Amino acid sequence: MNKKRKAVRIAASIVAAIAIWLYVDTVRMPSVPMTVKDIPVEFAGESTIMADKGLMLLSGYDTTIDLTLKGPRRQLYKMNKDDIRIVVDTSSITEVGTQSLSYQVIFPDGVSKNAISVDWASAYRVTVTVGELFSKEVPVKCEVTGAPKKDFYAEKPILDTQSILLHGQRDDLVNISYAKLSVDINGADKSYENAVGFTLYDYNDIAVENSAIRPTVKLVQVKVPVKTTKEVPLEIIVRESSGSTLAQIEYTIAPRSVTLAGEKDVLNTITSIALDTVYLQDISQSQVLYYDIIAPEDTELVGENQSATVSFSVTGVTEKTVTVTQFLVERVKEGFTGKCITESIQVTLRGVTSEIEAITDEQIVAVVDFGNLNIAGEYTLPAKIVVSGYDNVSAKGNYQVNVKLISTGIDEGERENT
Repeated sequence: MNKKRKAVRIAASIVAAIAIWLYVDTVRMPSVPMTVKDIPVEFAGESTIMADKGLMLLSGYDTTIDLTLKGPRRQLYKMNKDDIRIVVDTSSITEVGTQSLSYQVIFPDGVSKNAISVDWASAYRVTVTVGELFSKEVPVKCEVTGAPKKDFYAEKPILDTQSILLHGQRDDLVNISYAKLSVDINGADKSYENAVGFTLYDYNDIAVENSAIRPTVKLVQVKVPVKTTKEVPLEIIVRESSGSTLAQIEYTIAPRSVTLAGEKDVLNTITSIALDTVYLQDISQSQVLYYDIIAPEDTELVGENQSATVSFSVTGVTEKTVTVTQFLVERVKEGFTGKCITESIQVTLRGVTSEIEAITDEQIVAVVDFGNLNIAGEYTLPAKIVVSGYDNVSAKGNYQVNVKLISTGIDEGERENT
């Protein structure tokens, strides 16, 4: 029993200790220290306000500061230490020489700034040397090393800038000739694209490492297109109709295919190139159509094939012009009567020769749809030509007729005068 009582007392003591610790930490919220080392100093306005005054920092721009912060544990531990910033305002600098500047500690969003204080700092001011600003613009060169995979090739690199503006003292800038960056595409099967750092070189092609030279950008966006080729067929999209089908019409395309160049992912989506949409009823005997071959987006044609011809051969098909005098009105709304004013239209029929020769005018009707009309008056509507009894004949072209929609509320005398 004594052992059980002892164990209970120990457990109760632990629970009580945890409760006290939680009370102190969450209710009383005592301040605790936290040290953050090597925070880089930022200089606000260095490349704008100072540069406009013809001034620049010669030293002190690489300063780092250690801080000991004090505040509630919960506030401190939810901070990302990399988001703590030390910012120096350079707007007060007006002349060359050594300057001692104050700074501001900026905490991340969401952290209560009133609850945190700087208990200690490795430096409370930042000392810088200010000199006269000189500028020089130098070209950017890109060196591409390595070779892409077999059946792939690299094109000339594309840079987001062709030159870089440098700031520094005259003696430091005078020997700088260009900036160079290197890109390795060995074994690549797709385009390389990245932001890349660069190195400065003098007129003897020797790399220059000088922290006193301040480029306005630190990275250059580079793209090295890596492409391949693919042979794709040419095609036409065929629209058939009665009497104008692939049973009566044959065609050939020359050339049958072309070679495209482009990035692998783009070419993988391309299975053919459509030259045109062709309605077979518009094709006459032994007709040839000519087309410029248009490469799909983000690709280009390789070789001399820049145009194509499509040759059609028509067999067993005849065209005939007939006069249609029969009209059928459909879908006339209730309360109205539909009437076709046009008495006849000339219609060109196309189809299998044996059926074309057997058709009579009585087997052809022009059907007019009144379904969209709901106000009395005269209109022009499309007419659909229907050939009864023949599956391999259709009308060629589009036709319209003049019609009248008459309200049935009008008496016969008024209707004659309408």
